[in-house]
Amino acid sequence: MKCSVVIVTHDRIKFLRLTIQSLINQIIPPNEVIIIDDASRVPVINEIKDLVDILYSYNIKFKVIRTEHELGLGTARSVGAKISLGDFIVFLDDDVIASKELISSYMNIFNRNPCNIVAGPCYAYYLGLSRYKLPRWWREEILGGIVAVRNDVLLYRRRNPADYVYGCNFAIDRTTLETTRGFKPWLGRICGKLLSGEEWDLVARAVKKGLKVCFAKNAAVYHLIPVSKINIRRILNMSKDLGRTRCILIYDGSIDEKFSRYMLKRYITLPRDFIECVLYLIAGDFARAVNKIYELLLHLNTIISCKNVIKDMHGRPYTCK
Repeated sequence: MKCSVVIVTHDRIKFLRLTIQSLINQIIPPNEVIIIDDASRVPVINEIKDLVDILYSYNIKFKVIRTEHELGLGTARSVGAKISLGDFIVFLDDDVIASKELISSYMNIFNRNPCNIVAGPCYAYYLGLSRYKLPRWWREEILGGIVAVRNDVLLYRRRNPADYVYGCNFAIDRTTLETTRGFKPWLGRICGKLLSGEEWDLVARAVKKGLKVCFAKNAAVYHLIPVSKINIRRILNMSKDLGRTRCILIYDGSIDEKFSRYMLKRYITLPRDFIECVLYLIAGDFARAVNKIYELLLHLNTIISCKNVIKDMHGRPYTCK
């Protein structure tokens, strides 16, 4: 089987170079690497010419598509997938380092199992530890999902494999991508807004069609996380954009629950979340307290933002001006 890797990048050239280098170092290299330069201020191709030569020396096809205006993650990934040639496509973020077994692990899964979508582990690689320290309240197993690290099946043992799909590292076969009609353009980060859910929406539609999601424990990436960004204010601020995302996913039918019932549940759980948060603070379990505050704000932001989200659902909710 042939493998294509699609990476969308926007103004993160230093991290992107590490991502590309890790693909060069694969035990089994991909057949093709496609970079979607989503209107970076400095054209990516000007900064990675040396890596392009190395890729060609390994017989890895390489393409860079630059957009004039920022498309957003969902649309840009669809562009990359459309021009790719592989039997399956690996989607990576532009700030990850792939393990040497990444491509070979995905290839083994697709060759041996009737899987349509395969998730890989995302671990944290903290940057700046020599200058900063991780906050005492930070615990990956509780808070890691907020910054897309620690979707480890051995740690969580969740029943639904779809819960392990992080957009920074997953693979999908071409037929499935075409059957599900790819990513929705109004999902995925755009213009500084940390909208997400493009992968959740895609997986949810695939599962509804009876398609299979698997987990490849050796297809790991290490997500580059600056320690300076691990702070309570930033984490809680992320709840605003995720609240908007949830409104879109619920109203758009991506999450299998009636919109009115979902909103009612959000109202009902607010007092309980507040009480649990206070109890965690009293017990000194600050990681769970931060997580509960995040969930509390997420519910509030979901309720508050839904009016505008519903109003805009017939068009594209967020565009760059």
